[in-house]
Amino acid sequence: MQVGRGAGPGALDLLRALPRVSLANLRPNPGSRKPERRRRGQRRGRKGEHQRGTQPRLGFEGGQTPFYLRIPKHGFNEGHSFRRQYQPLSLNRLQYLIDLGRVDPTQPTDLTQLVNGRGVTIQPSKRDYGGQLVEEGADTFKAKVNIKAQLASELAIERIGGVVTTAFYDP
Repeated sequence: MQVGRGAGPGALDLLRALPRVSLANLRPNPGSRKPERRRRGQRRGRKGEHQRGTQPRLGFEGGQTPFYLRIPKHGFNEGHSFRRQYQPLSLNRLQYLIDLGRVDPTQPTDLTQLVNGRGVTIQPSKRDYGGQLVEEGADTFKAKVNIKAQLASELAIERIGGVVTTAFYDP
């Protein structure tokens, strides 16, 4: 029998002396495996569905009526997003516009003059239906104005001697 290249004369004798490799004599190298720890008690912390990995669906409250069924479908403020909006115009702002000359107090003032004088901003896409005159700055307001607004607090202007009329516009 001929020995392959590179093998010395004692290699064949060494192979003959070693035991034959089979499944019965395979084992890991010494020190490569740690001994297994013995587990006692619970394996996953808690009992029941937590240990078994079967969680209930999202929103389940353990048999109690869930939150999404407890609250009503329709609120008592229904239609608040469709209400007409009226942009506030304070008497301070109106006096400021008069002082700047954007609004003429001798002429009747309506919504178009207020929008052109940049007193109020009307956006029909945001359900703005006009301007609302509020009493803020009634103590410093000194002009006699004939104003036509959609909603108004008449006390402040009529106290000075002006005229307030309410008129509604359809945008």
